[in-house]
Parts: sequence; C-alpha cells; structure tokens
Amino acid sequence: MIMLTADEKRAMCSELAAQLPKIRELLGATQEGFGELCGLSRITISRIENGSAKMNWSHLTSIMFVVCCNRRTKEYFYANDLLGVRFLQFMQQKDANIPPEINIVVDVESLRAFAERK
Repeated sequence: MIMLTADEKRAMCSELAAQLPKIRELLGATQEGFGELCGLSRITISRIENGSAKMNWSHLTSIMFVVCCNRRTKEYFYANDLLGVRFLQFMQQKDANIPPEINIVVDVESLRAFAERK
C-alpha cells in the first residue's frame, strides 16, 4: 500500500491551496459557503487562499471530500491531474503498481475544454 511522506503531503497541500479559488468558482461558492461545505471557517479559507496560512492535511481531506462529491470539480481535478496518481493510490489504499480507479462519468467535452485552457 502506498504511504505518503510528510514532504509529499505538504506539496499536495500547497498544490491544492493554489487551486482553491478555481474550485470555489466551479462550485459557485463564496469563501463562507465553501467553508461550510468543507467544515472550515471563511477566515481559514481566506487565509489559505491569500497565503497567510498553510493548508494542512486535515484541510486537504475535507476539501477533497467536497471536490469528489461534485461532478464539475471532480472533472477539473482529473483533467488537471491535481495531486497526482500517488494521492489517489494512497486514498484508495493501492499498491504502487496498481493504478487508481477513476469512478466518475466524465463528460468528454468538458475535459477537452479544460485541456484547451492549458
């Protein structure tokens, strides 16, 4: 089973923190509304977004629960390869040689649109 190092977790937290404004935009959520979905305060979301606070692993897992429950944010997550394969293998308790499962219906047109934005 994949085990993530503290450095890998910190890097994943930094990567997701940089994506918070886009994730909120896809959800059509304010910082307050997004915080309510994630179980975090508006102040915490604001501080993570403006860089005055670092996201921790608990924040990341709370946010990823919300991301995985919404089709648009989930498609964005996969289309942009956020957090990488090791994150998915870790969360799905897979060995390094077993690919993670992607268990969503992905709208191909949405994926193309995301790819064209890069």
